[in-house]
Amino acid sequence: MPNRVPKGVIPTNLLEFPAIKAWRELRPELVQPDKIEILKGHKVTARRSAYRLVGVGPEGSAVIAKRCRRAKALIEHTVYEEVLQYLPVPTLRCYGLVEEKDGEFCWLFLEDAGEEQYSAFTDEHRRLAARWLGLLHTSAARVALAARLPDRGPRHYLERLRSARDRILGNLANPALNADDYAVLDAILSQCAILESRWNQVERLCEGMPCALVHGDFAEKNIRIRTNGAGITILPFDWGNAGWGFPAIDLAQSPLPSIGFTGNPDIAAYWEVARDHWPSFDLQTIQQWATLATMLRTLVAINWDALSLAYEWVEKPMIWMRLYMETMDCAMRPAGWTD
Repeated sequence: MPNRVPKGVIPTNLLEFPAIKAWRELRPELVQPDKIEILKGHKVTARRSAYRLVGVGPEGSAVIAKRCRRAKALIEHTVYEEVLQYLPVPTLRCYGLVEEKDGEFCWLFLEDAGEEQYSAFTDEHRRLAARWLGLLHTSAARVALAARLPDRGPRHYLERLRSARDRILGNLANPALNADDYAVLDAILSQCAILESRWNQVERLCEGMPCALVHGDFAEKNIRIRTNGAGITILPFDWGNAGWGFPAIDLAQSPLPSIGFTGNPDIAAYWEVARDHWPSFDLQTIQQWATLATMLRTLVAINWDALSLAYEWVEKPMIWMRLYMETMDCAMRPAGWTD
């Protein structure tokens, strides 16, 4: 799926392109694509890459071909094939999965969600996202999938916290970091230490939540909208981080417009759906879930971007680190989780 606009097109030898060869294992009939657009990863050898195969799908539609590691591909395929199509939520069609010969990577083929962007700061989009999540969580909570999907409980996020801390500490000797950078990273390390010291409270909050299928990366970049005569439909995708855990994680909020690593679902709209199924949880409780989710999703983002602190050019990752520090502070202060 694209983040913004396609980065380019494959110029020649379309039928010999690896994504087309894999597609023909699912659809043996010879189909000449109109074009192949590069959506992610400029090299075929990239660990993660995605392409739009124009004209090869049903009735000449486009198909999205994703190349990713087998573990993540299998998670996505399970979610599409065994869960989403049976739930009362709009979803994309999955055309199938093809494993490469080495078994390390797979091609996953999906319906094209289109280019219409979701905005985490548009009220209507946020309400739609909240209702979609409410239906997903309450419906999927009744599906026995705990053994089929990765655990997305408190332990998973404690591991992310410790990994983020270790990655920051391991890169503090980078001479590209300046005094301001050190101050930001020191503040993040302090936030991590406070959060870890209160992890028993995190676990208590999670103990009271129902378990369900969670997206795990419910962010602007992983959501499209589709507009037609019936209105607006929300279409989340990229389920590689999905799992079985507490639904709060998908409710994380981005207080800063410059950050788009959450979907900012409207909490009141989510509660309006969830309360019919989980009447023991009031709106205040759901808001507490969202506050906790914001901290945990920020930890995941810090852990990911801390990898880039090992290199010479740290300006961009440090821009994000400052935003993560501010986001964590915005979540921790109302919760009283500060020094």
